[in-house]
Amino acid sequence: MSNMQLDTLRRIVQEVDAAVSLHESLDIMVNQVSIAMDVDVCSIYLLDERNQRYVLMASKGLNPEAVGNVSLQLGEGLVGLVGQREEIVNLDNAPKHERFMYLPETGEEIYNSFLGVPVMYRRKVMGVLVVQNKEPQDFSEAAESFLVPLCAQLSGVIAHAHAVGNIEGNQAGCKEDVIF
Repeated sequence: MSNMQLDTLRRIVQEVDAAVSLHESLDIMVNQVSIAMDVDVCSIYLLDERNQRYVLMASKGLNPEAVGNVSLQLGEGLVGLVGQREEIVNLDNAPKHERFMYLPETGEEIYNSFLGVPVMYRRKVMGVLVVQNKEPQDFSEAAESFLVPLCAQLSGVIAHAHAVGNIEGNQAGCKEDVIF
C-alpha cells in the first residue's frame, strides 16, 4: 500500500472514530470510501440478527430513500453471498451472477462491477460493505486491501454500538423497528 493510501486510510479511520453515532460513522465511511476509491457507489448493509436480514443502512450513490427501507434475507443476493462465505466477492458483471438480486428501490440496475467485503468482529459477520461501478471491471487487489482494514475498523464501531445499546435501527434512520 502506498503512503498516500495509508494516509487516506488513517484519515478515514480518524473521522469514523470521531463520529458521535453509528449513523454518522456509517455515513462518513460510505462518503469517504466513495471519494477515496473513485467509485460510483459505496453502501453498508448491517445484519439484523433478530429478523435475519441485511438492512441497507448507508449509501453514497444508491437511491437515498432505499436506506433503512431495503433489506435482504440471509444468503440472499450478492450481499448475502458475501455474508454466507465470510469472504470478499469481486465481480466485473454482477447482474450476470446467479445470486444477483435486483432491488428496484435502490436504482442499482445501472451498476455492473461489484466488490463486497464482510464486516466481521470476532469471526462473526456484522454486515457487508459494497462498492460498485457502472463500468464492468474487476476491482484490484489494492482495492480489496484498502477495504479490509476499513471493515475491521467499522466492525469495532458496530460492536461498540451493540455494547452500549445504541444500535437500534430507528436511531440510525430506519423506518421499521430493527435491532442489530
